[in-house]
Amino acid sequence: MRTTQVVCLAALVAVCCLCVAGGASAAGDLKIEGYTQFRYVDTSLTDDDYDFDVKRSRIRLSGPVNDTGTEIVLQVDLGPLDDNDDDDNIDLVDAYISHALNPEWKLRAGFSTPMFGFDGGYSNAKRLPFERALVTGMFLPGLKDAGLYATYSPKSGSAGTPSVILGITNDVEDTADWFDEHDESMAFVGGLRWALPNNGQAGLSYMSSNREGTIGGLATEWDDHVWGAHVRYNSNSNFAFQGEYMDGDRQEVGVRGWYGLLELKPSNSDAAVFYRYDTFDDGDADDYGRHTVGVAMEVGSQSRVTLQYEDIDNEGVDGSNFGIQWQVSYPAQ
Repeated sequence: MRTTQVVCLAALVAVCCLCVAGGASAAGDLKIEGYTQFRYVDTSLTDDDYDFDVKRSRIRLSGPVNDTGTEIVLQVDLGPLDDNDDDDNIDLVDAYISHALNPEWKLRAGFSTPMFGFDGGYSNAKRLPFERALVTGMFLPGLKDAGLYATYSPKSGSAGTPSVILGITNDVEDTADWFDEHDESMAFVGGLRWALPNNGQAGLSYMSSNREGTIGGLATEWDDHVWGAHVRYNSNSNFAFQGEYMDGDRQEVGVRGWYGLLELKPSNSDAAVFYRYDTFDDGDADDYGRHTVGVAMEVGSQSRVTLQYEDIDNEGVDGSNFGIQWQVSYPAQ
């Protein structure tokens, strides 16, 4: 295990111990929680046609650190440690501080998921399909950024008033890999979100990024942007729908994509059936399209087994995936 991995894990453990040992009133609200996903996948898309994998194994510490509204979130993922290559590591997932300025405005500073759209920030532990829609990863590569966000949440009873998101960041994480040498990137993020019944949500998002670096010895600069619209609708019974559309520039090339997800949980059943179609158009002659269908079965209060099948057309190349995943959560008591 590399030194940086040890430091990352040791820092999380040290903070946990200090908070418990400190005995402050705020520390009593700190939570340690997480989940592990163990997965088997058989695919026709690569030479390695089957694979066992600890896809994610996350430990999360969150809660107040004082009595003036300051909170922290620290989360690491141990899942990559089982990978059979030289790049196995402990991944930092979240490291940020939030502070409530008043009952409506809050600041968030640090490293976490961009506050853009819905799919990127929707928990891997809650999502029924194994992975996010392709369009999310294409517009938000790495799905992490470091920066400062200000959020406004209207008072309860303010029907029709949206929450507001404003942020300035170092851009999403993996765009640096587009360059041979990356100089700097900056991004502005804005969004509006309307609450819907039963914890649903509708929203609009916008991101404008300036990306600079060197490719093949040539200075390269991209001014990219993306806007998106999303909705999550949860019915009063056993039906839910989630959909999202994104459109913009990626390396100054116009691209777009969308997905729609249907979820159905029969009454008095521990199983939920889901279907998702997602597509992405990067300007080539053929688009990416994927059908995902599956069933998720709750096995006890903190365990879920999911069976999933995917049919994929990747710019004219057809393939399929079949997988089974066992997820166990370990929330704070």
